[in-house]
Amino acid sequence: MPTHHQGRMTTMATREFHLGQLLSITDGHLVSPNHIAGVYELIGFVTGQAHFTHQLPRAADVVKPWLLEQHPWLADITVPDGLDSEEKVLRWLVGATEKHGAMHPVEPMPEGMYVGREPSTELREIAGDRPILGIDPEEERRARG
Repeated sequence: MPTHHQGRMTTMATREFHLGQLLSITDGHLVSPNHIAGVYELIGFVTGQAHFTHQLPRAADVVKPWLLEQHPWLADITVPDGLDSEEKVLRWLVGATEKHGAMHPVEPMPEGMYVGREPSTELREIAGDRPILGIDPEEERRARG
């Protein structure tokens, strides 16, 4: 089904994501019921690319406005501070999903809208002058005999 986003027409397949996954991106608190895996899953689907952990913040900054364009009402939901256990997160999510629904359709970004970066280059840019420790898998195997 064609849809319009900022004057662009898209015909991409949507996929359903849990409210907690969406809020983990739009609000910044990790409230995905499947934890960080839910963030990787959502960002990977929307951008069409796999990411390393250090790439998630930049990707989330790009994905957030895309999600809010599709679901502007997400901007009105504030995840409270103090959800410091999985039990508290899940309890809060029950109420949030009762009010807003659990699953919501998300469209991926059109091809070319998200520009991925080579992971090691991006890591060096993030690290700046700080040292980066590399691990050589072959050397590790040899050391373990």
